[in-house]
Amino acid sequence: MTANSQTILFVTSILGVVCPACGLSPDREAPRMEADTRAAADADAPNGVCPAGSQVAEHIGCVDEGLEFSADALEVCRSAGETQCDEQCQKGDTPSCTALALVHQLALEATPNMTYAGRLFDQACAAGDGMACNDLGRLHARGVGFPVDVERAETLYSLACEHGTVEGCVNLVTARAWGQSAPENVVQAALSVKHACTSTGDARSCAALGWMLERGSVLPRDERIGVILYTRACEEGDQSACDRLGRAYLAGAGVKPDDVRALSLFRRGCDHARSDACTDLATMYCLGRGVPRDRSRSAVLFQQACEAGDVAACRANACSGWAPM
Repeated sequence: MTANSQTILFVTSILGVVCPACGLSPDREAPRMEADTRAAADADAPNGVCPAGSQVAEHIGCVDEGLEFSADALEVCRSAGETQCDEQCQKGDTPSCTALALVHQLALEATPNMTYAGRLFDQACAAGDGMACNDLGRLHARGVGFPVDVERAETLYSLACEHGTVEGCVNLVTARAWGQSAPENVVQAALSVKHACTSTGDARSCAALGWMLERGSVLPRDERIGVILYTRACEEGDQSACDRLGRAYLAGAGVKPDDVRALSLFRRGCDHARSDACTDLATMYCLGRGVPRDRSRSAVLFQQACEAGDVAACRANACSGWAPM
């Protein structure tokens, strides 16, 4: 079967699965999740905010949102101690190698050592651990411990996806706007992402599907269904989906424009320690969209997001002269 025919089948199946959710109005206020009550200050983050592209992991703090790791294996490794975890890795226990790599990458119970972490990820990836392939790909994509190498990252994401790690599939299909002539491995990855969203409700997979439809990447562009998928993922607690949904409401992309709803979604993301959501919220206060204009509040939010590493917020610095969204 060709990549193009698989894409057509993919779109047809998406419409069939998502349309039952059409009764779920994207205008509906997302219910409060139990995790929503957790204060951003509980996270180990600068000024209570994580850098753009990060997620808050329980008992860890801010970590790259594209990482995939076994929380159980990581907890066992941390509980046993670095030495014992290393011994288990040397005996051929691949999950221990992957967990130990994360211990060093995230500076948990150890001094950060990206070179050693990369070597451990590489060893575990070669042994068939999809999570290790994915996380090594993130290091190459971000230039952490290695020079930035997007092609190498995408190769590793593809390996991770082939080994059954959905996060690798997600990272591959969202690595760039592939367009309608996507390579075979990207089309296969998109099929895996679709399956994860529709069969298990995996929030990040649904958010990735929404992104592909919004951008017209791999799939024909359909902003309306993209909004439905963002809504579903946001309700399941994916804060990146909430922020993208807020931008859709702001722009009226696939949904009726609603500044107040956008403001609510940006505030929710900022409260959950996302610097990009804080930047969007700052812009709303700056422009007086959905809320009375407040330059002082805007400046505080821009500064908070900038200190967490959001470049757009640093460029803004203060409300004056800030371009509309």
